[in-house]
Amino acid sequence: MSGNHVPVRIMERLEELHAIGGGTRAGYSPEEDVAHELAAVWMREAGLEPAADEAGNLIGRRGAARVWTGSHLDTVPNGGKFDGALGVVAGIEAAARLPDAELAVVAFRAEETGPMGSRRLKLLPAAFIEVHIEQGPVLERLGEPLGIVTAVSGQARGAVTFEGRAAHAGTTPMEERTDALVEAAKFILHVRECARDGALATVGAIEVEPGATNVVPERVTVAVDARAPTAEGLAALIEAIGFEPTWSSDPVAMGGPPLEALRAVLPSAPELVSGGGHDAMILAAVGVPTTMLFVRSLNGGASHCPEELSAAEDIAFAVDALTETLARLSASAAAGV
Repeated sequence: MSGNHVPVRIMERLEELHAIGGGTRAGYSPEEDVAHELAAVWMREAGLEPAADEAGNLIGRRGAARVWTGSHLDTVPNGGKFDGALGVVAGIEAAARLPDAELAVVAFRAEETGPMGSRRLKLLPAAFIEVHIEQGPVLERLGEPLGIVTAVSGQARGAVTFEGRAAHAGTTPMEERTDALVEAAKFILHVRECARDGALATVGAIEVEPGATNVVPERVTVAVDARAPTAEGLAALIEAIGFEPTWSSDPVAMGGPPLEALRAVLPSAPELVSGGGHDAMILAAVGVPTTMLFVRSLNGGASHCPEELSAAEDIAFAVDALTETLARLSASAAAGV
């Protein structure tokens, strides 16, 4: 499995999808509809029978189809060519290479705003594997084309508000100010310092009141995003930061036959924890044996932007690995293992 053969068809299809909406295909939008229609054509060419379920997910099946692969076709505004789309196109290519295998390729709806489609999926597979770009710099830093995902981090989000006293910025002495933004700035640095041992913590939004250049801030609210690969780590991070989450999700472990098969196909691939959420996370959380195959992201791991990039050679290697993994899983499913 050299990965030396560059799959021209895959790269062309990624370009075709990107041209729909110019990199902007919101969930359940006309642009996402067009992308699903195009994917349905490709599924038929690969010998799959496409149909939409009640949630609008596009599912191309062959036979009993207990082994599934796929991803999503929606994007963030002005997104890149690879996020989501690669997993769908790679799955269709693998299905075309395995004409006798009973499997399914799915294009989930509205992953970027939920995920919505995978949460509403009713027909659950016996095994699921999702190919996805890493969306981070780890594989590029390691010099590795592919990585195996063993878990998806848990997340917690909330807001912290700091109270001060509004005052004239030109007449109030510095030593007499009660500046809410200064206290918020100290907290932001504190949040960063709390992220250790694989945990991540971010303040990504700030609301300043009254929000005038010549007024000392009276009230500041900051939004906190905390992530960790284990439940214990997430709880410790929340406590260290000192905030009350208003939303959270538990860490999700990958496992079962898909992970075992992928490890057998790629015995030397590094294993990673995904800090971002994916459709695979939703399926794994409800008990579907699931894993993910990450493809190296270039440009420093840039993603959710036009600079998003993965090399054609790495994509070829990923499709080879996916094809062999699906072949193993399909054979086991057919044998009742």
